[in-house]
Amino acid sequence: MKQEKIILLQTSRSVKIIAEQEQSQDGAQLEVNVLIKEANENNFHPPIGITHPKYWKLRKLPVHKSRILQIQYSGLSNKEIRKAMKEFGKGLYL
Repeated sequence: MKQEKIILLQTSRSVKIIAEQEQSQDGAQLEVNVLIKEANENNFHPPIGITHPKYWKLRKLPVHKSRILQIQYSGLSNKEIRKAMKEFGKGLYL
């Protein structure tokens, strides 16, 4: 099951959080991806692109750590992330 939530930050940046439940051998896991869109842009894109100074560091990290780095660079506060995960948890069957 896939769920999406868009949060508008005070900086006029829109952040889309996409949560998807995945089945694995260890049990159900929640995969979270983050995309951003500035006020003057039309489409959402990853927070760290090819031109970003941390891009090559991101490429070398394991998948889990690279997702955490992207969430940090999206501009979301920890409180906003916890609130979104709580809302997703109500809709997902874990």
